[in-house]
Amino acid sequence: MLMNIHVCFLPSEARGVDLANTVSIVLDIFRATTCITAAMANGCVAIYPVLTVEDALQIAAKNPGFLLAGERLSIQIEGFNLGNSPYDFRPENVQGRQVIMTTTNGTAAIRATEGSYRTFIGSFLNAAALCRQAARYGKDLLIICAGTEQLFSLEDALCAGYLVTLLQCEAPAAELTDAAQAAMLLYLQAQDDLISVAKNGKNGKRLYRLNRASDIEYCLRKNCVNVVPSYHSGSIRL
Repeated sequence: MLMNIHVCFLPSEARGVDLANTVSIVLDIFRATTCITAAMANGCVAIYPVLTVEDALQIAAKNPGFLLAGERLSIQIEGFNLGNSPYDFRPENVQGRQVIMTTTNGTAAIRATEGSYRTFIGSFLNAAALCRQAARYGKDLLIICAGTEQLFSLEDALCAGYLVTLLQCEAPAAELTDAAQAAMLLYLQAQDDLISVAKNGKNGKRLYRLNRASDIEYCLRKNCVNVVPSYHSGSIRL
């Protein structure tokens, strides 16, 4: 059976699609899926993505040892232990710990993949390891960009394009949809000046205004970890 590689630039594009025979990869580069990847590389045991602050607080009340992490409009939620900067997820903060996370866009995108054959958490950080793992199943591959407040997100699309280039090496016979080709062309055009391009997107500009330029650089590091976080039945684990 011919493998297809497709990109959804927003989670809503996957709504109502039967994903039972599809390996899904979720991207929220600035910054949720980058944070999740960093956390897992730094020894975090599990992350529970939830949609609302209220949901997070309810779970935390029943599990007093869990950490709360999250943001709204890129700003750490008041009273939470961690925000949404990858620097928050250092080993001294998360090693051996379990985390409840809610973010503006990323956690909703993860939850949108319910019913997939497999769901993996993607980023530039783990791109090569992720693509090797995802291609092993011989299933259709779907890259889902979290977007920004239900709009196209430049940095997510750039990472999607990078993943498509890597997946082509892992599965040379795979068929690319038009959306996958578009993402790849966008990345190839921008690859030599990725930081300058990404920082001009809506999220990049917001992070610069918040003096988080170092987060942008961190989120665009390629292939510095080998972990492949997997989402299943409400939790993210290795």
